[in-house]
Amino acid sequence: MKKHPKSINELMRYLRDKKGMEISGSSQKRKLMNIGYYHGYKGYRYIRTPSRHVDYRNFDELMAVYEFDARLKALFYPVVMEIETAFKNYVLEILIDTVRSDNFQDIYYKALDDYKRFAAEDNRGRGESAFKKALKRRLDLRNRIYKIQTDAYANENKIANHYLGRDEALPIWAFFELLSLGEFGHFVSCLNQGCRQAISRKLGIRQGDDTAGTLPQRLIYATKDLRNAVAHNDVVFDTRFKKSHIDKQIGGAISHVSGIQEIRFVTVTDYLALVIYELKMIRTPKTRLKMFIADFEDICDAFRKAVPDSLYRQVIYTDDDRKIRQLKAYAAQ
Repeated sequence: MKKHPKSINELMRYLRDKKGMEISGSSQKRKLMNIGYYHGYKGYRYIRTPSRHVDYRNFDELMAVYEFDARLKALFYPVVMEIETAFKNYVLEILIDTVRSDNFQDIYYKALDDYKRFAAEDNRGRGESAFKKALKRRLDLRNRIYKIQTDAYANENKIANHYLGRDEALPIWAFFELLSLGEFGHFVSCLNQGCRQAISRKLGIRQGDDTAGTLPQRLIYATKDLRNAVAHNDVVFDTRFKKSHIDKQIGGAISHVSGIQEIRFVTVTDYLALVIYELKMIRTPKTRLKMFIADFEDICDAFRKAVPDSLYRQVIYTDDDRKIRQLKAYAAQ
């Protein structure tokens, strides 16, 4: 038999009787309605995985976690959008300089040809497998690009209508405007090694950390999950948004220039390190970097004061304090 949906009063009673949470009164009722039981309590009832359940003593602790998460999203949102835009423009400049054309077809044949390097593999079996995989990624990218163009025109996107309506090809910058960050990462991964290495140098990446020119695409993929979480109002504070393994190359590259060890992307502080690393790549002023870190500290301090230390340390680890101190020194360089 289907359960009858609970009213807000019944949900509050459920939290008191079944979850042992102190919650009552019109003020807390209104707050629960504002954050939503399913988006609010259901979203914040555990840390990272459902097995790590949080036993809130009272509703104020739940609200402290919710507000901590909301403030983190407000902090990260504008900078990850700025990083996305800057990375696309850096790649665009390298492509135009290399291919001398903004036409996707020219770029497809002259720069998006990383698959060719596998044709010369000494081990025929391994080389053939890598060749097929890389070629398929390239073909998938082309199909995705054309679908994005078709969908944009069907949805009366202004950029697509401007060019396609006059029977002109979309320039590469227009495609970049339409690509999601994940799709952009796919695009960069299909570029030949010469282009990727040029992008790496343009970003100022320490070349000893990126001999194959793969770090830019890995940074894009690592940033993608954070970007999508803050853009779509998903839970951020416990890094549950991370969809896949992040290559150790990224943590190693950040460590080499900042001195910060053990960057494993298990706490939001590690993502702070990633963002600072990327902001330095795009030549962000030191004063702004310092302010960004200070704002992060203020958000964490407010959270620390609002919840038991046992809860706080499940989110912000003890060694995160050291990482933040090192980040300050790195930002000042």
